[in-house]
Amino acid sequence: MKKKKLTKEERKRYDSLLKQMKRYEKRGVEITLSGEELPLEDIAAACAVKEHGCYMGDYIWDDKGVLSEIRYDKIGGDAESRK
Repeated sequence: MKKKKLTKEERKRYDSLLKQMKRYEKRGVEITLSGEELPLEDIAAACAVKEHGCYMGDYIWDDKGVLSEIRYDKIGGDAESRK
């Protein structure tokens, strides 16, 4: 994933998301971005920057009511794709 300098607002979102994702990962929750297992740093960056659309987390629970997976999927495109 291409790295770019984050704005102050993006850095705040990134840090918060990454911290949350790491807590979930420690509990054994699988976290994916558009169906791919990627480093948490890459997933947090994609969600925080919103450069190529927005991502929404879909929380998946097992049959015992325990969170087992979070799937981040794109819900919007960049400005060019909406023209």
